[in-house]
Amino acid sequence: MQPVFFALMSRMQNVHRWGKSNPTRAENVAEHSMQVAMFAHALGLIRNRLFTDKPPVDANALAVLALFHDAPEVLTEDVNSGIKYSAPRMLELCREMETIATELLLGTVPKPLQADYQQLLNQHGDDETAQLVKAADLLSAYTKALSELRAGNMEFEGTERKVLLALAPFIEQLPEVAWFMEHCVSSFQLTIDDLVEAAFASK
Repeated sequence: MQPVFFALMSRMQNVHRWGKSNPTRAENVAEHSMQVAMFAHALGLIRNRLFTDKPPVDANALAVLALFHDAPEVLTEDVNSGIKYSAPRMLELCREMETIATELLLGTVPKPLQADYQQLLNQHGDDETAQLVKAADLLSAYTKALSELRAGNMEFEGTERKVLLALAPFIEQLPEVAWFMEHCVSSFQLTIDDLVEAAFASK
């Protein structure tokens, strides 16, 4: 059978997030993954430029890992976090489903490339690289919540609180995450006019 990995991955744009939260603007897994990659890359650069007392990280590698962090969802769809974490057994089943999906997905990669994609698709480690990608994932969810709240969608009130609570240990332990929160996140509550004005003011 011909390898179908890249065709499958292109379907990430058809997997929608926030299905039970009634967002004002739909978000798919492909665009979410791009934003997580952008945030993870930024966290790496912030670490390397501003917190030189800590070991440097490969910002480009972080971005690539982040691009694939939700890859299994092309087979499983997006599972609402409120459901996924509602009970230990539910979380166990979701992780088992993700493991099966990852194995299936890896089998669709062209064989000469499978060893390279193994690490990208199996992201279950707890090292600092994995922590930075997870922090970027949460930052993406948090900024989405802020944008929805700015649009008056109170459905995301609970989401904003829950994601901020999940972010707390990353903010405490990773100074680059704290820096990003302090300097970059508030702008997601600005209107497009405010953003454009800020862009021109920076010249």
